[in-house]
Amino acid sequence: MEITRQRFCRLDVVIDELHALFEEWEREDALLAHLDQQTVELLRLAVHEWIANLVQHADFAGRSPEVILDVYPNGRRVRCVIEDNSEGFPFPEQLYVQQEALAPLPERGMGLLMLNAATEYFEYSLTDDGMRRLEFTVSADKDSWLDIPFS
Repeated sequence: MEITRQRFCRLDVVIDELHALFEEWEREDALLAHLDQQTVELLRLAVHEWIANLVQHADFAGRSPEVILDVYPNGRRVRCVIEDNSEGFPFPEQLYVQQEALAPLPERGMGLLMLNAATEYFEYSLTDDGMRRLEFTVSADKDSWLDIPFS
């Protein structure tokens, strides 16, 4: 079951729009009808971290930004797909670099690490129509907080 397909086109307000969307879902129990509160919070964290990464680092090469969010609850898991029309970046390599260079209790640079810790599975790819696609699963059965590296 798909909860929503949401399109974002303005990077200057996408974080506020994203939080408003999650607040609307909370008011309507759209996600809690399928998932427990901790899993919803992990989903919110993962989505926020990825979108914030797009806002701060993505190169849209002069194109109007487009970010598409799809959320699919399935039992004790939720699958999320975020597509965007940016130039992309080498996500797995960047994640490895951040893991290796992590300072104790850093103030910044934890976004990709938190995304990785909050998810059970993720894949970053290029679609046939040229969109960058991040797909991940958040599970109520994974104790993700234990996986966040704090060196």
